[in-house]
Amino acid sequence: MSFCSCGRMLFPLPLRVACSLLAWFSLYTWFCHRYKHRSYEWSCRLVTLTHGILATCLSAYVGFIDGPWPMSHPGSPNTTLQVHVLCLSLGYFLFDLCCICRFARRRSMKKYHAWRSRRSEELYLKTNGHLKTHRDAE
Repeated sequence: MSFCSCGRMLFPLPLRVACSLLAWFSLYTWFCHRYKHRSYEWSCRLVTLTHGILATCLSAYVGFIDGPWPMSHPGSPNTTLQVHVLCLSLGYFLFDLCCICRFARRRSMKKYHAWRSRRSEELYLKTNGHLKTHRDAE
């Protein structure tokens, strides 16, 4: 469990990461609903863009304004804000991993079905026990 400086117990890290993951999926769902005319992958890329902008701004704030400066205090304990940014990014990483698996599986299934349909078409091209080649068909 993690504690803040006042002694109150904060949410455990896995719960924070799960909330972040839920937030990214909610944003993705909203983008899919809002931009129905676009593909699901486009909505996933919009979430990626949103995370990139948000993570860059938060990391810049943590590194340059909130501190401590990482060059003068290397290895110092993480601040609460740094942990929040880490949980936000880890939740996004898990979201992105799910998207990669989903879209990669879809593409591989499309390739498999294209291969199967081409193979089944070739079976119909058999004449006298031999496959017709493109030269034979012309």
